[in-house]
Amino acid sequence: MSLMLAFKHSGKVAPGELLLMDCSRTGRKMPTVLIVDDDDDFRKHLCGLFDHGVGFNACVEARNGAEAINETKQLSPDLVVLDFSLEDMDALELAQRLNAVIPKLPIFVMTTDYDMNLEKKALASGIIAVFSKLDDLTTLVANARAVCGIE
Repeated sequence: MSLMLAFKHSGKVAPGELLLMDCSRTGRKMPTVLIVDDDDDFRKHLCGLFDHGVGFNACVEARNGAEAINETKQLSPDLVVLDFSLEDMDALELAQRLNAVIPKLPIFVMTTDYDMNLEKKALASGIIAVFSKLDDLTTLVANARAVCGIE
């Protein structure tokens, strides 16, 4: 993959801000994912799955809802992956707050206690997908690639 630094004067990026571009295929900005989980080891493991080899520019980490809101305001991620149960708020509340910052922001939720009622509540609150932390996480990454338009 050939990479180049480019300047973008429209969209989510301020004039003069550097972007990492994937010029080998699309010439588009490579997406950034925000991972929100209070389990440091799991969060780092998940970020490792979003390395540059799968088409993402960066994986940004947050330990709680407050950090996630701050990172979203500063970085405008292309996708957010939330743990359902955070110390300061649950994923449904956080998803609403993040969508207030960036309307229609794609948000995935992960949980160890998956059930159909949780999924219905999540989808009704603007979350686009729910994944079990106990399943193969490469499925989550594949869905993230699809949502972000990575071929």
